Amino acid sequence: MRLSVQKPSVRLFLATLTLVAGEAVGFACARVASGWGFLAWIAGLGFLSAWGWGVRGLGSCAIFVLGVVLALHCEADLQRILDANAGLMGPRRSYRLRVEGEVSAPRRTKKGVWQVAFPSHVGRLPLTVVLPLESLRAARPQTDEVWSVDGWIGQRKEVRRRYDRRIFHGVGGRTASRLAPAPSGVTWSRIGDELARRAGAGLEWNEELASLNRAILLGRRTDLAPERRQTFIDAGTIHLFAISGLHVMVVTWFLGAAFKRLGMPVRLCGLASLPLVVAYVVLTGARPSAVRAACMAAICLVAPAFGRRPDSLTAWSVTAFIVYAVSPQRLYDLGCAFSFVVMFGVLLWVRWTGQFEPICRPGTRAEKFAGYLQGVGVSVAAWIAGVPLAASLFGRITPGGLLANAVVVMCANLMVRIGAGALAVSLLCLPLAAILNNAAAALTWVMASVSGCVARLPFATFDVEPWGVAPCVLWYAAWLAFFAFLGRLLPPKGLQTKKWW
Repeated sequence: MRLSVQKPSVRLFLATLTLVAGEAVGFACARVASGWGFLAWIAGLGFLSAWGWGVRGLGSCAIFVLGVVLALHCEADLQRILDANAGLMGPRRSYRLRVEGEVSAPRRTKKGVWQVAFPSHVGRLPLTVVLPLESLRAARPQTDEVWSVDGWIGQRKEVRRRYDRRIFHGVGGRTASRLAPAPSGVTWSRIGDELARRAGAGLEWNEELASLNRAILLGRRTDLAPERRQTFIDAGTIHLFAISGLHVMVVTWFLGAAFKRLGMPVRLCGLASLPLVVAYVVLTGARPSAVRAACMAAICLVAPAFGRRPDSLTAWSVTAFIVYAVSPQRLYDLGCAFSFVVMFGVLLWVRWTGQFEPICRPGTRAEKFAGYLQGVGVSVAAWIAGVPLAASLFGRITPGGLLANAVVVMCANLMVRIGAGALAVSLLCLPLAAILNNAAAALTWVMASVSGCVARLPFATFDVEPWGVAPCVLWYAAWLAFFAFLGRLLPPKGLQTKKWW
């Protein structure tokens, strides 16, 4: 595969891979995690000595050792928290937990007990807090509240991957109490609730479509029916409800186009769009995938203000480096790896296709059709990049996603644009916003219908044994070889070769 990349972006990419490799080695040596401070001190002295003697090429070694030290420090910190809070059979302890995200809808267990769940932390240890309710009318936690929960920190029973052992459940008793309410006044959660209400304006005739609109546009998935959610999972289109690169990209494009219409210079459009992109990510719950996409968007938006050309590979590398340097434990978070790998696959596709002559003559009507094919190609690239991790993470492969995403991604792109416009118009004219919401709901209905049809097709999805390293490597190697062979047959751009037309 021939890829036209700039040397700085390649260096940043290799630096990110070096950091990840160092962290992998550090976690593999978890038995000596308690000696991370001594290792850091020895490494610092060694690098100072080598620098003093004029030894060159220390950059990669320094980043590798940094990854090892970060992983050992993270392992020692998490182990300290686990040792202090271990013991399912011991006495219950009281935990002070903040509600850090959405609270799930009440669910009834096999024992007939209603319970809700919400994300929180004990120190650096992430938890899913499962809180039993006295009844459906009992007080429920709200985002940003602080609760006192009695119970234990337990471990998941069935663990296939190492990172799963670092996700624990805080099981609260009925003695749970609210210590601090959510901050009063205008907060992000209250603004998000108001936007969710406006996103459903005019859709009172179909509450399911209103819920789907809010889930796709604002990431509010708690109102989704389990059957509908399973349909999107089987069709390989569940990514629509994860506020990530697609949503942030569309919102960024929408804001940039609006500022350009107002006559703002190109260099300032990115700076003006950045605060609104950050606000959108916070309003949708600041999920990790959305935060990573916003970081990449921020790097690309700020670059023109400093006279630099936006480079997607540079933005990807810087974001990945920051994420894994700040949170080394995410190395075993396959959800985090899934978002980075899929985005990297899309970047490779865009760079690879940019080397060849366009299929249709520029400036013709057929160019729009070529743009649609490019969107389909992006979906295929994302599917190819995500199959090994989906097989490892969920034990499932969804060939139907190739067919469904060809239609769904295009509809989602347009739906997010219309929905974002409806939210903006709702501040001035709510009836007009209701009309736009119905137009967005029509696209939502198309996406739901296509996903339902694909999910019912034979072999649209099937379960597999979780993939190991070897099948994943073989999968990527086969596709790289295929595109390398295909690249030799296509006409390069800019050369006096035979064109498509």
